[in-house]
Amino acid sequence: MSDASLGIRQRKLATLLASRVVPVLRYGDAATAAYAAEVAIAAGCTTLELTWTIPGVIDLVRALRDKHGDALLLGLGTVLEEKQARDALVAGVDFLVSPAVLPELVPMAHAAGALCLPGGFTPTEVLQAVRAGADVVKVFPAETGGPGHLAALKSVFPQVVFCPTGGVTAQNMGAYFKAGASLVGVGSNLYDKAAFEARDTAALVAQIQRTREAAHG
Repeated sequence: MSDASLGIRQRKLATLLASRVVPVLRYGDAATAAYAAEVAIAAGCTTLELTWTIPGVIDLVRALRDKHGDALLLGLGTVLEEKQARDALVAGVDFLVSPAVLPELVPMAHAAGALCLPGGFTPTEVLQAVRAGADVVKVFPAETGGPGHLAALKSVFPQVVFCPTGGVTAQNMGAYFKAGASLVGVGSNLYDKAAFEARDTAALVAQIQRTREAAHG
């Protein structure tokens, strides 16, 4: 691994950790996902995760990259196979996220100067992710075990950077941070549903700003 590639990944990891809250965008169409992305960016989010389940997600990655450039740390989640990872990296993502441990994704990501965040829930899975070279371990689904489960994992793996995702909300994220999370992934819970349906951008931006402030408090 070249020193240049390592330095790029270290800078990306620093940006990722500084974000504290990562919007995880999982929508049934690209236009809705694009709107959610722009709302989050307007609210000050510098990091976003799109999911592979969004139709035309690679085109959306390219569009966001073209519009926002390096000011946006952009990830692609729900990556389950190498071809998806390769397509995402070619499109310019900064990090790959998977709900499971796929060791082959780590060297692919690192060779492209990108981060890899495999999912782990049990101690065995966390250890597999660490041995594979994971930059961050995504604890998924977080809500199944809650903050107590995360705290137990952190006690065994104190050096691991954990990002719980799945059921994390503005109301419970503080408990996850207290349990040892370095950052959290928040999905549709980040957006007030009525305001989102009404496309009330001002209300949504204000809501996300409050959530971000609470995460940094």
